[in-house]
Amino acid sequence: MIYLIIKEVKFKHSSIYSVVSFTDNIDKANDMLQGHNLIEKEDNIVYTIIKYEQPLKLEREAAAWVK
Repeated sequence: MIYLIIKEVKFKHSSIYSVVSFTDNIDKANDMLQGHNLIEKEDNIVYTIIKYEQPLKLEREAAAWVK
């Protein structure tokens, strides 16, 4: 499981999102989020944490169906 730090830049009619950092440790992710929020002074920029889990691959099971 990976925790992504996402930066959202808000505009009048839309937003732009980008990944600014990532880690597999939730405590470190919270520390990074807090650091980004302390440094950022613009009101239209917001940072959040997203938990990302890689999709499950069923390669062996799929191969059994093909045979």
